[in-house]
Amino acid sequence: MSKSIFVIYLFLALAAPLFGQDFRGAAASGQRDLNDANIRLEQSRQRIADARIPLSNERNRLVGKVLGLRREMEQASRLRDNKSVDLQGIEQEIKKREDEVSYLKSLMGDYIQRFESQIHVSERQIYQEMIDTAKATNSDSSLTEQEKLLRQVSVVDAALDRMEGLSGGYIFEGNALSTEKVLEAGVFTLVGPVALFSGKNGVTAGEIVLEHDSNQPIVYTIGEEASANIRQISESSTGSIPVDPTLGSARLVIQTKETFWEHVQKGGVVIYFILGLAALALLIAFFKWIEISGVKRARPEDLHDILDMLRTGEKEEALAKAKTIKGPVGLLLTDAVNNSEESKDLLEEVLYERLLQTQPKLERLIPFIAVVAATAPLLGLLGTVTGMIKTFKLITVFGTGDARSLSSGISEALITTEFGLFVAIPALIIHALLLRKTKGVLASMEQTAVAFKNGLETKI
Repeated sequence: MSKSIFVIYLFLALAAPLFGQDFRGAAASGQRDLNDANIRLEQSRQRIADARIPLSNERNRLVGKVLGLRREMEQASRLRDNKSVDLQGIEQEIKKREDEVSYLKSLMGDYIQRFESQIHVSERQIYQEMIDTAKATNSDSSLTEQEKLLRQVSVVDAALDRMEGLSGGYIFEGNALSTEKVLEAGVFTLVGPVALFSGKNGVTAGEIVLEHDSNQPIVYTIGEEASANIRQISESSTGSIPVDPTLGSARLVIQTKETFWEHVQKGGVVIYFILGLAALALLIAFFKWIEISGVKRARPEDLHDILDMLRTGEKEEALAKAKTIKGPVGLLLTDAVNNSEESKDLLEEVLYERLLQTQPKLERLIPFIAVVAATAPLLGLLGTVTGMIKTFKLITVFGTGDARSLSSGISEALITTEFGLFVAIPALIIHALLLRKTKGVLASMEQTAVAFKNGLETKI
């Protein structure tokens, strides 16, 4: 081991001069390379320094350009946003104007309808064509909105002119139906709510009215003096104006008046049965009242005389006295005299039998009046049902727009009930009175029988 180490040291010592010479050469070479590298580094730095200034300038130029482009972009963006906002505002404004136009069209349509309903029937000859044209504008697609509004506004202008004319009255020519339902040409005079007409024939003159079954103005004559005034107004625009303060209500009330027979005829067929029963019940009531009122009652002195005769044994005279009393009371006393010698029980039975025979005769036909009192409202109800059926049939055909076509069925429905009650109520009262009168007669006969039995001395 130690021998090997010694050999190594010996080798290194012999080779040291050789290695030292190589190390110095390598160091010198490395120094030269380092110097060359420093020179190249310095040259590179110089080139970088020379190139930095133009690059910085170029960078600054490009940054300025970017900033300018960014400002242009922001400005363009703001301009675009402003244009978008302005466009939305314009669109909203257009929408508002369109809504206003629609609202105006709706208002104009409502006004035209009210104007049509408010004008007098005679004025339709002047304004109806213009009103129809204005009402048809909304459905006419060939017209612009402006043209539609102008046509509707023309109705407003005409309405204003009409109001100005009505305030002082105005005259115009037209046609009207005379009282004979003949269409005649003439002159209308309108002053406020009053409308007058004077025919060119010089005969027809009067106030203008409207009936439901006609869309034409109808002349209603109101007297010769008023007609002369109307002709004078139409000719010279001056004169006295006949004015109805009720605005036609009085005339309508007069027209609604009818005779009893006209009222009855509106009730239809059923009302004739009601009136027939009423007449028959009235005749029976009159007959029964006379019959019952004609029943002679026994006077106390007559009964006293008969009893005195029987006590004295004058039976024939008592029988003759009883026969002088007419009616059921006389028959009752006759039976009483004939059976005066019988026992009180038998006499009571005989008298009671006579009362039973008399009661049906006195009450005969009186129940018929009660039947009429019960039947008349039922017949009225029958007329009501048939009238309503007729009304519903007319509604099926004509609808509910024409009230006059329905009046016949409604009249039949109401009038039959009215007459049914008119017949039933008096019939009930008459029936009660006749029954009371009959019971009074029977009570008087019963009182007479009891007095005869109590005053007679017969066997027990």
